[in-house]
Amino acid sequence: MKNLIELRKKLEAKKNEMRSLILQAQGEKRGFTEEEETNYSAMEAEQRSLEDEIKMEERAQALAMSGGSTHRTPDDPEHEGEFRDFGELFMTYRTNPSDPRLQEYRDLAMSSNVTGGIFVPPQYSQQMLEISREQAIVRPRAMVIPADSTMPDANITMPVLDQGSGSNMYGGVEVEWIGEGAEKPKTDVKFKELTLTPHEVAGHIVVTDKLLRNAPAINGVINRLFGAAIAAAEDNAFLYGDGNAKPKGALVSDAAKVVARKTANVITYVDIVAMLSKAKLGGSLVWTASQSVLPQLLTMKDEAGNLIYQPNIAAQIGGALLGYPIKFTENSPTLGTAGDLALLDLGYYVIKDGAGIFIQSSDAPLFTQNKTIVKAFWNVDGKPWVNGPFKLANGYEVSPFVRLGIPTA
Repeated sequence: MKNLIELRKKLEAKKNEMRSLILQAQGEKRGFTEEEETNYSAMEAEQRSLEDEIKMEERAQALAMSGGSTHRTPDDPEHEGEFRDFGELFMTYRTNPSDPRLQEYRDLAMSSNVTGGIFVPPQYSQQMLEISREQAIVRPRAMVIPADSTMPDANITMPVLDQGSGSNMYGGVEVEWIGEGAEKPKTDVKFKELTLTPHEVAGHIVVTDKLLRNAPAINGVINRLFGAAIAAAEDNAFLYGDGNAKPKGALVSDAAKVVARKTANVITYVDIVAMLSKAKLGGSLVWTASQSVLPQLLTMKDEAGNLIYQPNIAAQIGGALLGYPIKFTENSPTLGTAGDLALLDLGYYVIKDGAGIFIQSSDAPLFTQNKTIVKAFWNVDGKPWVNGPFKLANGYEVSPFVRLGIPTA
């Protein structure tokens, strides 16, 4: 198989060449000449070709590691440079750090200023992230911008619809019917900039050295534990983060709307209807709730005496509330606290992935106990895609992020 390091270096060099051409034209305050336009188009084609080659190589390696036709077997010399799975990779990293097969993953870690650890290649980290997606609320529903292959932690700036004063839910776009030959209407689209900067986040677990000597156990246990931890940590930040060296939470952003509940420490049918009336319809709404609200939800009735929430308890608590799916999460505040119930369209939330996942381990602090600390860390940022609630054409205000508050004083 081809060396991904070399392919990525070629891609980075090509992008730098393209940036230099752009900067030269900008420095001279002009556009491209005809020759420069031709050269830039050719470089774009080379860039796309390299990106496709990298993707194919990553898929080929993933197939080799996941049991496909190119999967390595002990007596298969053709694939002697590959690891069978994450467990074998990690055991080699722990017991034989000079193994030449690790060099590529060390180089990738060092290119992201990570010392003493290794980059977890996509065919393994994907398994961990798949587990987290099963349990995550925000990531599977949000707009996710993947890490760039050459500058994974670089800032990215994108336009965000400005829902400020004088704007409508389309960011200021006005549509008018015009007669033949009449002057076309002017539009005043209001955009602001949204900058995402991947922040480092880390988690660690303590495992016994006996477990570390069992490669299949490592593959299952570490993937499962870190996958669940990643999902919980990201959801908490994407929903409630303060934006200070971490993502900005959707439910605590300027775009969120708070609906005052009718009675303290109680969720009523009136509260739920009020929340739905303030949510931006037309997208993919989902409720989030604390498990502590279940006794009230399961016994709640509408004005006609009908139960409004009847999940299939024999299968799994979940189901739908007023037609929209509901997810119970440990990150939601307990009953009676603002945010114990929320309604969100997470298609209006943007996640920017950065470098990682990386793995480090050390037995120094717990050497006499025959235990090892394993740390996983990655980089990510997230922010709402809008900077305020939407104002409909009739002046009514709604939001993609609605949470239940406390009673009005």
